Amino acid sequence: MKKLMLFAVVVGAMACFLSAAEGPTGAKSYQIRNCKFDQLLRPRDANSSDGTRIVLYPAQPWKCMTWKLLPAGDAAFQLQNHFTQKTFEAKTNEAGAMLVQVPFDRNSSKRSTWKFEKLPDGFYRITEVASGRCLAASSKEAVTLAPAKDQPEQEWELIETDPAKLTM
Repeated sequence: MKKLMLFAVVVGAMACFLSAAEGPTGAKSYQIRNCKFDQLLRPRDANSSDGTRIVLYPAQPWKCMTWKLLPAGDAAFQLQNHFTQKTFEAKTNEAGAMLVQVPFDRNSSKRSTWKFEKLPDGFYRITEVASGRCLAASSKEAVTLAPAKDQPEQEWELIETDPAKLTM
């Protein structure tokens, strides 16, 4: 009986470890770093206004650079910023589909949902479920949606972060 219980504990621990190694699970908080520019996703100037562009910024332990990933299906999440309590979505104009901050609607079906695909190098491609387009950083000031390509502009690292240790 003791061997069976020990076996169950070991199997459970391995399942948790493997699950964590595969990517985000549960409602956790992450900073999202672009692999090409080595900077984090955040609302421009930490502004909480609707329509504020989502940009890249050098890493800091700030709430405005940290996102709650709320499960919304298989490897899919809805994101909420710890500082502004808002999310983001793509707004299309002549220049493309730039990301802007929008309210985090109480109705989850009205929020953008993002699929996190783990790539062979351990980074992620983050795809908007509705459009099938990926988060792409074309510069430090321009985070957009674009068709999927194997480029570091579309590769993102998730850095699990404890919100209690954040400032601002």
